[in-house]
Amino acid sequence: GHFCTMRHACAYWREKSKSHGAPVCGRIVNTTSESALLCSPGQPNYSPAKAGIIALTVSTAQVMARYGVNANAIAPRARTRMTETMESFQRAAGEFDEFAPGNVSPLVAYLASPAASDVSGQVMIVHGKHIDVLEGPGVVHSFDSATPWTPDDVAAQLSPFFRGRTMIRDGFIVRMSG
Repeated sequence: GHFCTMRHACAYWREKSKSHGAPVCGRIVNTTSESALLCSPGQPNYSPAKAGIIALTVSTAQVMARYGVNANAIAPRARTRMTETMESFQRAAGEFDEFAPGNVSPLVAYLASPAASDVSGQVMIVHGKHIDVLEGPGVVHSFDSATPWTPDDVAAQLSPFFRGRTMIRDGFIVRMSG
């Protein structure tokens, strides 16, 4: 769904930009999920699909920038049909509704507006009164060899690094604040 819609919108904006000889004010706001970052157990199909939306969004932001098109992705944490029965999404009576879907719309409105002209290729988590702006994963450690690698060389260098680290938890998992 994301690609098909974006493909036609991008073709339209590209042609409009070329015909006017100037950038347009195009905005793409895709919806992804924190599951893309947390690699949720029990959802090995869902997590990579949502990660693909992030990659598609960031790649599109790079390609379409010269035409004045910004592309961003949001990962809303809101009550939906899928989450409404989960205890963590229940609203306490009389308190601010942290997971009301309407809490997401101000960020979408901002990203779709001219005010967000300098915001592209970003991924944000939004819920309640909180917005997290994410940055991409980075290199934890680099290893070099003076000669071409052999399996024994790899083991000699990497084994000490991984000893004492916790499998999976210390791997390619995005750490979340708050």
